[in-house]
Amino acid sequence: MNAKVYHLDENNRIDAVNECVDVLKNGGLAVFPTETVYGIGADAFNEQAIKELYTKKQRPLDKPLLMHISGIEMAEEIAVLDDNARELIKRFTPGPLTLVVKAKDVLPKVALSGGDTVGLRFPSDRTFLSISKEFGKPIAATSANISGFQSAKSVTDLDSVKEIAEVIITDGNSELGLESTIVSLVGNRAKILRLGSFPKEKIEEVLGLCD
Repeated sequence: MNAKVYHLDENNRIDAVNECVDVLKNGGLAVFPTETVYGIGADAFNEQAIKELYTKKQRPLDKPLLMHISGIEMAEEIAVLDDNARELIKRFTPGPLTLVVKAKDVLPKVALSGGDTVGLRFPSDRTFLSISKEFGKPIAATSANISGFQSAKSVTDLDSVKEIAEVIITDGNSELGLESTIVSLVGNRAKILRLGSFPKEKIEEVLGLCD
């Protein structure tokens, strides 16, 4: 398989978004830009598509995927949100922040690595937002690379996934070039699981000190 590639401009943006949505609806894998790094994803409710993503990316099954979404309504469908989660979503999303919260029992277990929590990611990239709103469901995704290699921050970095995705949408270099910050809200005290492009200090403005 060789991916269909769209190098975005104002003339092909709508076609690229529609193609990406069609691929996701049909159980395929799609690569899309975000403000942090490029992502590769599948329909979060399609168990077979998620298994394909793990297999083709060579990603260990014990590493959960992040649910890429475009708003709190979509988050409510798959996750249990408390006041802290709602406040962080309200103040800082869309943006490079991922929240780990309790999952509702609606997603395939393989997407959550068999666990009971889910990572909510709210990219701010306008092309992703168009895809998400048109698709209407969470996209289970991870960085667009083969596991163990550097995350894709530019068009040339995407060469490794041309054989595993059905469509690739490129839009130049990623704005930030660094993965999102991941904060877990599960337990008595918030914990930073990965410090990325969103500052810890802003999280602590809402939550107080984090581990």
